[in-house]
This record gives sequence, structure tokens and C-alpha cells, in this order.
Amino acid sequence: MTRRIALACWIGSDNLGDELILRALARSIRARGATPVAISIDPAATSDLHGINALRHRSPGDTRRLSRSLAGLDGIILAGGLIQNETSPWNLPFHASRLWAGRRLPAGTVGLGVGRVKGRGSLAIARRMMRRTNPLVVRDHASADRLISWGIAPVRVGADPVIAEDAPPSAPDDSFCVILRPPNRRGARTAAAKAGPPSAVRAAAIASALDEVADDTGLRIRMVAFQAGRDAPVHEAVAHRLRHDAELVTPDLDTVLDEVGRSRLVISMRYHGAIAALLHGRAAVLLDYSPKMASLAAEGGQWAPLITEPDTEPDRLVRASRSALGVASRAGTAREALRARLAENDRALDELIP
Repeated sequence: MTRRIALACWIGSDNLGDELILRALARSIRARGATPVAISIDPAATSDLHGINALRHRSPGDTRRLSRSLAGLDGIILAGGLIQNETSPWNLPFHASRLWAGRRLPAGTVGLGVGRVKGRGSLAIARRMMRRTNPLVVRDHASADRLISWGIAPVRVGADPVIAEDAPPSAPDDSFCVILRPPNRRGARTAAAKAGPPSAVRAAAIASALDEVADDTGLRIRMVAFQAGRDAPVHEAVAHRLRHDAELVTPDLDTVLDEVGRSRLVISMRYHGAIAALLHGRAAVLLDYSPKMASLAAEGGQWAPLITEPDTEPDRLVRASRSALGVASRAGTAREALRARLAENDRALDELIP
């Protein structure tokens, strides 16, 4: 009988990075003769987009129904940047409720991201979640270090599943790709509810820095939204204050990686914007709004400069862009190092899908 494996990530929003994770993991599960089943906040949209069965879970109130839906499945996998409460105190309870719903199933993690967890109660939830999972495979060494500091072991370091995606070689055009997002804001509301266009001062500061990069490099500006509902208002506000014209791009799941690869340089606040740059071997500058960006920038001998996102004064971003273009060959080295670590992801999947 075909084994059915539930995937618990951030699934069902318009965040293309999370949907890329689902696509990559679903492919790996199918390659092992099993059937992926997504746990989604919008199961109809997930089924339409990925062609897989999806189970509804929008809040802890859906947990008992999810528990009934998971009956008869053969395992549950957690992936993506789930273990953090940088944006909301409800993040960890929400994802913990999914593990509770599948409490009778074998559970493991593949390419999991572990960020900042503040508060003794939240840390207790995170520890219980991680002790429930085996194998425990994270996407970077910083995530492993956090878990070890919490007394969680053993931990294995794999890679973000999207690094397995195929990006056919292509020649970039004379542009640089900008991927912005709203800043993280703590509070009880959801991240989407707290998002919005940047202040006029912040938008003007970012626009000034991007104009200077365009002047220095001679490259055109392209702005690519990884989460249209949240990123597009930021891009529009910044583009309105640019001296240079900017192309505003809203890709879909099938085109987003190639849209990033079209440019010679990538300036990204989005984690999977940086992963897309790596896949294409493009120079990149990462904007440090979250610990995961620093972890990714450090891969492969520091393949990409990292600067603090609010600190985008023109000369700093120009210097970082020059530096990135000067060490563009490191992107390929970092990509291959991450792909080598996919062996740990594969080993975890083999353990969960024998």
C-alpha cells in the first residue's frame, strides 16, 4: 500500500518561498513511491497549485478536525522556518498544534529553520516540539546551534529543500534584482495583518540607496515580489521615489526562480530570493532583517555580503554591491556545498519513508 506523508510548512499563503519548499519536498516524497499530503491554510488553492491532496488547518481551533484527517497517514514532516516567534506569539502554538494533531504518527524534520524564540513559555513549546521529532534535520548550522543550546540532540545539518531545484544555465541581462518585504513586527496579530507599505522616510532611504547602485553599476532596476500581497506595496512605495525607472515583477511559482536569474546582481530581504540567486550562481547582497539571512550569507566562505536592512545608506549598499559582483564565483561554490548537504535531507526522508 502506498504510504502517505503529511507536510507541515507555511502552506497556502501567497509566499512563493514556502510554496517552493512544498514543491521540492513533494517531488522527493513521490520519488520514494509515497504520496505527499499538504497541511494548508487554503487547501483548495494548494491542491490547484500543486496537484496534491491538502488538509485544512488555519488555526488551533481546526486541530481536532485535522487530527481526524491525519488518521491513517504514515508520517508527518516539518520544514521551513517554523521554529521562531519573531513576528507573533501565536506562531509556535500554531505549529505545535499540528504536531499534536499528528501525535500518533512518526514525525521528523527536513531542512527546518530555527530562529529566535523569546519567552520561557515559547521556549518550552519549541523544546517539546523538537523532542517529538526524529530524525531532526535543520537547514543551517545556526539552527543546529540553537537547538543544541536548548538541550536538543542529536541534530543533523542538511539544507533548505529548494536548493535541489533545477535552474538551467542562462545569461543574465543588464539589471539588478531587488526583493524587499515588510519588516517583522511583533504583536498578537498575524504577520500579514501587521504588514503594509513602508514609511515615507524608509521608502525614500531605500530608493536613494538603489538609485546609487544603479548609478554605480549601470544596471537597470527590477523589483521581484516573492509574496505579492505583502511585497508589492513595498516595491511600489520605493519605486515611486526612485530617480531611475524600475520594472515591477509579480511572478508565479513556475517563473519566480527564473525571474531572479535574469539579473546580474540580487539584493534580497527574502530568504528564497537569496536561494534563487545561489541556484543561478548570481552575485547577491543580503539584507539582514532576520537571523536566517546571516546564516545563509555565511555559507561557502561568505558568498554574499550582509548589511542591516534599515542601514541602506547609499554608500554602504554601493560598496556591498561592488563586493558581491567581485566575488560572484563564490555563489557556485556555496550552492554546491549546500547541495552536498542535501544528502542529510535524503537520509531523513529514507528513514521516514522506509
